[in-house]
Amino acid sequence: MAPDIPGAAGSTVGDAAVTARVKAALLADPLVSGMAIDVDTRDGVVSLAGKVSGAAERNRAVDIARNTDGVRSVTDGLSAPN
Repeated sequence: MAPDIPGAAGSTVGDAAVTARVKAALLADPLVSGMAIDVDTRDGVVSLAGKVSGAAERNRAVDIARNTDGVRSVTDGLSAPN
């Protein structure tokens, strides 16, 4: 299988796989409410959105995403109560 190239037609499949891996890792982590976090990937850039309980959960979710295979960078769109 050819490697995914950003912007190439085949990268959509790679992005879907990255999204699935990040979402599965979030759901498996007991410190993160994975069901409350939306994950989207485009050209290896993962966007996280949703509500988290605080800074610790936000940091953990971003860390999980950053350390998932295939992730080039993470955009943090998570919100926590003040």
